[in-house]
Amino acid sequence: MSIESEKLSSVATDSELAYMSAVGLAARFGRGELSPVEVLRALSERAAEHQGLNALVAADVRRNHLEAQEAVRRYREGRARPLEGIPVIVKDLIDTEGLRTSYGSRMFSGHVPPRDAAVVERVRAAGGIVVAKSATHEFAWGITTDGSAVGPTRNPWDPTVVPGGSSGGSAAALAAGLAPLAIGTDTAGSIRIPAAFCGVMGLKPTFGLIDTAGVFPLAPSLDHVGPMARTVEDLRLLLSVLAPDGAQAPDPAADAEVVVGIWSELEQAELAPDIARVFHETVRALEDAGVRVVRLSVPGLPPLYPALGTTVAVEGAAGHRGAGLWPARRSEYGGQVRARLEKASRVTVEQYARTQRDRALITAMTARVLHDVDIVLSPVSGVSPARIGHDEVPGAPEALSFRERVMAFTALQSLTGVPACVVRAGFDSEGLPVGVQLTASWGREHTLLATAQRLVEATSELQHSWPTA
Repeated sequence: MSIESEKLSSVATDSELAYMSAVGLAARFGRGELSPVEVLRALSERAAEHQGLNALVAADVRRNHLEAQEAVRRYREGRARPLEGIPVIVKDLIDTEGLRTSYGSRMFSGHVPPRDAAVVERVRAAGGIVVAKSATHEFAWGITTDGSAVGPTRNPWDPTVVPGGSSGGSAAALAAGLAPLAIGTDTAGSIRIPAAFCGVMGLKPTFGLIDTAGVFPLAPSLDHVGPMARTVEDLRLLLSVLAPDGAQAPDPAADAEVVVGIWSELEQAELAPDIARVFHETVRALEDAGVRVVRLSVPGLPPLYPALGTTVAVEGAAGHRGAGLWPARRSEYGGQVRARLEKASRVTVEQYARTQRDRALITAMTARVLHDVDIVLSPVSGVSPARIGHDEVPGAPEALSFRERVMAFTALQSLTGVPACVVRAGFDSEGLPVGVQLTASWGREHTLLATAQRLVEATSELQHSWPTA
């Protein structure tokens, strides 16, 4: 079931406000057609109605209201900042001063950070209102967001399936119309997977582009912070705030004709029929829109999923040991993360060394490919979302796990640090969104977002429906 977003009348209803873009809200605030206080009220009421999704885990209602009132004054006085009065949801892995931040774990259920993470400081300095924290898989170590101290987060399109993870709360909140902007983190696909499963957009930027200070680490050589939204324009707006000054210098190639490549060796796990159908339809839509799409093969690419899994395991376990959490507080971990920490202890130095050799080769091969094409187009996942509590592919006899059939498609971008953007591309036979992933070379976020916009325009009929649940 879904609703179609419609052209807004001069007086927006609460339902229309729920799916208005950040760029659209800012324009209406500036013209005095809407008030940040009015929008905050409408979204707060909507969040209460959607508590069953378990997407949001903490909020400071009084502070939000005071900041909305301040935004009204700034618009009236002509002093509005880039995100003035815009609601922003922040993943619960990211520190927020004075607002509970549990990292999805019961051992931090009462933790209130003394200061904001760097990205939160930037949002607040730009006038954004941090309206709520969003649910995350415990310590961001999972791709389902059903492994959290507060229980499973549900997908707004079908509450019986996972929203993806670990930024599942952020994606679910966007899809449910609880805010126009959200911030997630991505180590092994944690922005891209939930964006695809919930039918929203997510950007994993170039590694190191956005400051991760104040974000609980999972695997430091892979950890990213990035924007999530429902439109490319909103992704671009939030990225301009989160990235350091000057990092978003225009890319001369962004407005030029790009070449999109399909790298055959990236398909290291089988695509379910629905996913394959949507991917082929996406390629056809781009070609029909005049985009040049080329098929290419660069043999010898090492297995991606094992390299990613080993890197996350070793760095994740090292971080938890260094923080004094593992194994001292073993009993306080949820079952999924405890099992991953135990498995990590069995990885040998030799295995890790081989993995890093493979990672260097993967990075070199990626550089070769992105020298020949501007964008690589690939699936985000080989399958649709799993049922909550079942980290598996329903009814499938194949040996590959659900995790591998998803993360095999997000691994290359994680291991190499290249930027990647997820765009909705269609729906499976159950009506669940299917996303595709656009990948560009390091530092080419402008080209990436320009191409994402081309894809949105080429598939415009797919981009405006939202769940009713």
